[in-house]
Amino acid sequence: MIFVTVGSLFPFDRLVRLVDEIALTMPQETFFAQIFSGAYEPVNIPYARLLTRREFTEKMQSASVIVAHAGMGSVISAMEMGKPVILTPRVLEWGEHTTDHQMATARWLEGRPGIHVCLRDEDLPAAISAALAGHAVGEAMPRSAHGCRIRYEAMNSRILLTNGSGAE
Repeated sequence: MIFVTVGSLFPFDRLVRLVDEIALTMPQETFFAQIFSGAYEPVNIPYARLLTRREFTEKMQSASVIVAHAGMGSVISAMEMGKPVILTPRVLEWGEHTTDHQMATARWLEGRPGIHVCLRDEDLPAAISAALAGHAVGEAMPRSAHGCRIRYEAMNSRILLTNGSGAE
């Protein structure tokens, strides 16, 4: 299953509409979208506006690929579950967010194992295919690496790899 999540702060109709259209070209795949408060409601894929924490975790766990806005919560959840994630950042210029920090986040994470970045709508079908095949940036992201763990610091909007004792 390809799980699409737009988070729970802002709608992201562009991404939802795009994946809804792509689903028609990938009949062998199943999709599910969490669409929050968007005006666009998918017609080709099942969806929910919001999911409970348990439902969200179940969708993430059963997904083969996650397609998400470039929010750190989605990135960290994918990393913790070892799932490849395709980040499609919201764009300030198009009124999708209040800043362009998602674009900066996506560019910063681009090329890391398990992270695919899609900056142009027309590239999303190829990014989904690559993520499903495990191509381009490697297999799924590890939860930890050699005794390190991932810690997200919201105040500084950064991800730190720390050893088990918390030292960086």
